[in-house]
Formats: sequence, structure tokens, C-alpha cells
Amino acid sequence: MNNDVEKLWELQTVLTQLNDRERQLTTKPEDFAAIDREWQAANEDMTKLEQQIETSSKERRRVEGELTDQQELLKKYQGQLMQVKNQQQYAAAWKEIDATRKQVKELEDADLKAMDDVEALQKQLDDRRGGSTELKSRWDAAHEAWQSSLGHLQKEVAKLRERAASIESQVPPRVKAEFYKIYNQRQKLAVVPVAAESCSACRTRVRPQVSQQLKRGELVHCEGCHRILYVESPPS
Repeated sequence: MNNDVEKLWELQTVLTQLNDRERQLTTKPEDFAAIDREWQAANEDMTKLEQQIETSSKERRRVEGELTDQQELLKKYQGQLMQVKNQQQYAAAWKEIDATRKQVKELEDADLKAMDDVEALQKQLDDRRGGSTELKSRWDAAHEAWQSSLGHLQKEVAKLRERAASIESQVPPRVKAEFYKIYNQRQKLAVVPVAAESCSACRTRVRPQVSQQLKRGELVHCEGCHRILYVESPPS
């Protein structure tokens, strides 16, 4: 058996274990996942309320700016009323004043509505924030418990990484690069055993010539899936 292939088989086995442990580290247990979903939903609700408050506040600022402009315009028209010289000018001035007063009233109503909207949204947000305090405490406790339970997995991951690095150091760089190219392209399965004279991954028949190459200890690729073929050494 080719010693490099033996090392690659061992490396793949370690990497499989490492991937499994790392997946466990990032997979939330259901008891924590449930409260995490609740916490995320609460945060999303509060974020939406904050955005609505900002939108309503921006609208109120726009209305207040326009209201100020119209109030100044009304003062101007009222001042001009004192300077009219005939009935026609007087009627025209009053027409402008009435139209501006109407606009001022509409803007005052809009300003009042915008103010009420902001206050109502702010109250909802304050209520949500108050209610989320207890939820955040439960989330913190559940998260801490989950992280504490991962201690043994984190140690195992560290050991597996060290072992993988040690095996890699024993493999020629060219062979290691070839292994990882296939590993990343073939669903993290670069080395596969020969079973019943066939590739155990794609079931391509191993020709007699290829079998002879394997017996001579050569690094051989499957003619079907191009993975590295592995033949287990007979027990001593």
C-alpha cells in the first residue's frame, strides 16, 4: 500500500470527524433555538418600530417646516391687507389670506396627527423594550448553558485540528494539494476504498491493470469519478 494514500485516508477520516464536531459547535440545541427565535423576533419588531418612528418623525419635521413657511406667508398677506387702495385689491388680499389660512389649518392637523403617530409608536417601542428585559435574561442564561456544554467539543476540535496538521506535514505538498482539490470538488470525499473490485463511490469497475498498479503501491485515481483509490492493508 502506498504510504501517502494511507496518510491521505487517515487525514480524510480525521477531517470527517472534525467537520462533524465543528457542525455540532454551531448547531443550536432546540431548547436554545426556540428562545433564540423568540428573541430574534422581538428584536425585529423593535427594529421595525424604530424605523416607523424615524419615518413619522421625518414626516413631522417636513410638515412643521412647511407650516412655518405658510404661517410667515399668512403674516405677509395680513400686512399687505393694510396697504390695499381699492375694493378689488382688498378682495384679492382676502382671497390669498383665506387660502393660506386653510393651508395652515391642514398643516396644523397633519402636524398633530404626526405627533400622535410618533407618540403611539414610541409607547409601543417602550412597552416592547420593557417586556424584552425578561426575555433577554432567559436568552443569556440559555446561551451561557449552551456554550458551557460545548467545552468538551471545543477541546476535541482543537485535538483533531492538531492531528490533521500533523498528518498533513507527513504528506508531500504536491500530493496534499491534489488531495484537497478532489476533497473540495467531490463532497469532501477524496479517498475511497475499493470494494468488490469496484470504486465504492461511483461503482466503476477497477480494471486488472489498475489493480496491479494498486498492488505496486502507486497512487491511482478512479477512472470514473477521479477520486484516489484506497485498498486496505491486510491485517497483520
